[in-house]
Amino acid sequence: MSNRAILADDGWNGNVPDWVTVLVTECDQSSQADVAKKLAVSSALVSQTIRNQYKGNMANVEATVRDTFMNAPVQCDALGGEIESATCLTWRRRAEDLTSSSPMKVMMFHACRGCPKFKPEAEE
Repeated sequence: MSNRAILADDGWNGNVPDWVTVLVTECDQSSQADVAKKLAVSSALVSQTIRNQYKGNMANVEATVRDTFMNAPVQCDALGGEIESATCLTWRRRAEDLTSSSPMKVMMFHACRGCPKFKPEAEE
């Protein structure tokens, strides 16, 4: 068992959620900084999550880990079928602000904002 796995087990009182186990495994396979970069969060947030000490929106962290590393397919009507959850997350993040006149980005901006998976960062 890695040091991170021990910290997770202690922090979560032996009930480490599957997504935290995935987070630990990803950190062990590369680095905490690399994982934080992939999740677009700070390395401190990753550490606090593993230790179950993060005071922010843990559900948001869980969703980001699941979307980035667990990659369950998502039905996207705008793109006409199933897409990887990481692709969905990318489009949802882009839908925070309309910054382009590209027809595809404009279409996805409106489609993502109408999707139940879309939750603006300000609301979380």
